Amino acid sequence: MARQRLMVGTYGEISCFRLKSGSWQARARYCDVDGVVRQYRKNGETKTKARANLKAFFVEHTGTFGDGALAPDDTVQDLLDLWFKKVEQADGGPRAETLGYYRSHVRWILDPDKTEHPLGAYQLRHVRPVIIQAALDSAGVSPDLRKRIRSVLVRAFNMAIFHEAINGNPATAVPSVPVPRNKKKPVPVKDLDAVRAAIREWANAEKRNGPKSVDLPDIVEMLIATGMRIGELLALRWSDIELTPPERRDDDGWFPWLMVNGQITSKGKRVDYGKTHAAIRPIALPDWAAALLRRRKVAQTPNDLDAVFITRNGTWHFPTNVQGRLWHIRHLADYADLAALQDVSPHSFRRTVATEIDEVYDAEAAMNQLGHTSKVVTERHYINRRLVVPDYRAATDRLAPGPETNDGPTPGL
Repeated sequence: MARQRLMVGTYGEISCFRLKSGSWQARARYCDVDGVVRQYRKNGETKTKARANLKAFFVEHTGTFGDGALAPDDTVQDLLDLWFKKVEQADGGPRAETLGYYRSHVRWILDPDKTEHPLGAYQLRHVRPVIIQAALDSAGVSPDLRKRIRSVLVRAFNMAIFHEAINGNPATAVPSVPVPRNKKKPVPVKDLDAVRAAIREWANAEKRNGPKSVDLPDIVEMLIATGMRIGELLALRWSDIELTPPERRDDDGWFPWLMVNGQITSKGKRVDYGKTHAAIRPIALPDWAAALLRRRKVAQTPNDLDAVFITRNGTWHFPTNVQGRLWHIRHLADYADLAALQDVSPHSFRRTVATEIDEVYDAEAAMNQLGHTSKVVTERHYINRRLVVPDYRAATDRLAPGPETNDGPTPGL
């Protein structure tokens, strides 16, 4: 009688044999998902343990399949290494700086110094949602960072599913912690001069630790004048700016302007692209900002980078250094009474510009100035609109009660 054909995912009769070493070995045929029947073996100290070990293997066994890029017994670290490699090679994928951020994010769940339950050594077949959650919980990351880590894991495990190393994505079942929707506020226009004065005072102070930060006041002024991202502003070159009208042009409509066509990365490197495709854009300069730039150009020694803002060492300014200086100023006791300075950052001035442009023009104009791809982003995160009470009383006045109802009972009685 012919041996009965096994269905995919099932195994045949288990046979047990005593080995010369005295331990036992259990053997059985198993039909993998590719339809091929293979024999598998597991050992144990006793016949019962050997049989149990083989059965446990079949429960977890996902079969021999896929393209060989990933296997169920590969680790989470193997998966992430492959995912980063493929994303780097993909056309139109995230930029190198963005991938650097992703790598720094996942270290929180891979590094034993950052989490009590590192994921790196877990085999893909053993990863469960509760294991990922334990790594995130013990890392103690913020809701926003937790969301970013989970996003990377979801995409990486989706790739593992594509290569048929696992059947389901354990990261999608990890609960996401809501990110607080507290909208950060711009620097109020009425407080701008006080904030400017405080920054200028600190930057030029004779009695403070460290060298003077003479560029910081002008950097802040240009942030206020343009609403540029800090990385965009620090990447500005003199060749990007038009401060005088072209020759042989008598056009009363001409005005000074600059072209945003690059940014400084977090590592201090200038690149010829922006955060989004809309980031490459022209910006009109108010007269007071054009005067500031003309003054700088006259006073500044030409440099090989053609940089508007350059360090004493002849390099580009780091965005993080500017952010750090503002952080330091707002935590000084000398300025504790200046409320508008307490949360100030380069992005605060960006929000101020967006709010003012929205009030004078509209949200679409603010979107264009800031270099956003969507007006929704501008409205949700940058514009701080004043409360306007719409006057629709011409309609609701028509709903007033008639004279015959005026003698009715007093409301509430």
